[in-house]
Amino acid sequence: MFYPPLIGYLLLAVVCVVLVLVIRGDRLPRNRAIGIRSALTLRSEAAWKAGHRAAIPMLITISIIAVGFSIALLSLEKFAWPKAVGAVLAVSGWLLILGLFVRVWTTAHRAARSADN
Repeated sequence: MFYPPLIGYLLLAVVCVVLVLVIRGDRLPRNRAIGIRSALTLRSEAAWKAGHRAAIPMLITISIIAVGFSIALLSLEKFAWPKAVGAVLAVSGWLLILGLFVRVWTTAHRAARSADN
């Protein structure tokens, strides 16, 4: 069974959902510990808020994808799929999510730049 990637996907989904709720509730002050930190998002409070709000749709997408890959990995056991399928699912899901996090950062960066202009 592919428990480590499955647990990782679920933890990531929870973290993304919590981050979305905190951002929507306007409870994530500008800081250097938690959030999307770049030179542009840290430049001002307006840039910080704009960058994080722009990232919300992508964070929700990442949560959905992570849950989907978790379900797929759980179904491996039930339907007796080959282990190679599980390995492909585990690796491809993380590569997809990594690419989406790059998109989260660029989206937040662009929104922060616009907020400061």
